[in-house]
Amino acid sequence: MKYISKDPSREPESVKQWKQLAANDPNYGYEYLRSKERKELLQTLIEEQGYICCYCGMEISDRTSHIEHVAPQSTHPELSLEYTNLLASCGISDHIIAKNLAITHCEEHCGRKRGNKYLSVEPTNPDCETKFSYSAEGEILPNNDSTVKTLNLNYTELKKLRKAAIEGLISLFEDGFSNEEIDLFVKSFGKRDRDGKFQPFCFAITYFLKSYI
Repeated sequence: MKYISKDPSREPESVKQWKQLAANDPNYGYEYLRSKERKELLQTLIEEQGYICCYCGMEISDRTSHIEHVAPQSTHPELSLEYTNLLASCGISDHIIAKNLAITHCEEHCGRKRGNKYLSVEPTNPDCETKFSYSAEGEILPNNDSTVKTLNLNYTELKKLRKAAIEGLISLFEDGFSNEEIDLFVKSFGKRDRDGKFQPFCFAITYFLKSYI
């Protein structure tokens, strides 16, 4: 899980205008947001997160993600259109993800698996990245953590993808880089590329890279 700093100023103007016009309408809430505004909102959330899922860190697009509510709509309907309460989660188009990544078996995970349950650790918590560590096999530890279980973050295919990402970067350092060189790489790896994207599973890879220092 990677910390997501929410910036209310990023909310699309079209969504702000719709909210202002519909504020006194009895049909006001996320479920009534028009498809045009909803699509723009999702794309903004994806860009804000650097094109990775708010929970597992898998690469996402508007075809493989959906809008997730930090505080569930079922218990906090008043926050259903609050920008700081919205994230982009993978899991809505697993058949597309499976085809692109050659996954043979999909299970519900992330937002689809969570449903309306509360999480003990949220991506909007500044210290969320310190709550988990990662094994060489791609497993998130502690594996019995309620958040990991609720989101099904240790299901087989996700672990395989994390393992492959970790091994791909660690192999670059087997030729013997200095601690200073690795440290510089860790710092740069945690940043977005020129297209504003984070590397998929960047937090898991960074965790392992730091062990080389």
